Amino acid sequence: MKKALAIALIVGFSLVDFLFFHDIFKAGEEVTVAQYLTGVLSIPVLIVSGLYLLRDTGAVQHSSAP
Repeated sequence: MKKALAIALIVGFSLVDFLFFHDIFKAGEEVTVAQYLTGVLSIPVLIVSGLYLLRDTGAVQHSSAP
C-alpha cells in the first residue's frame, strides 16, 4: 500500500509540475504564490517517495531453508 502511495505521489506531483511549467511558457501567463508553493513542496515529496521506493527494492529478504 505504501509503495502504491509513493508511486501515486510521484506521478501526481510530476503531472502537476509538468502542467505548471507548461503554463509558464505561455505568453502573458502570471504565476501565483500557490503555484510556486506547489513546485517547492513537490521537491521534498519526490525525493522522499523516490528514496522510499529505492530503499524498499533493496531490502529483499532471503529465507534460509535448511
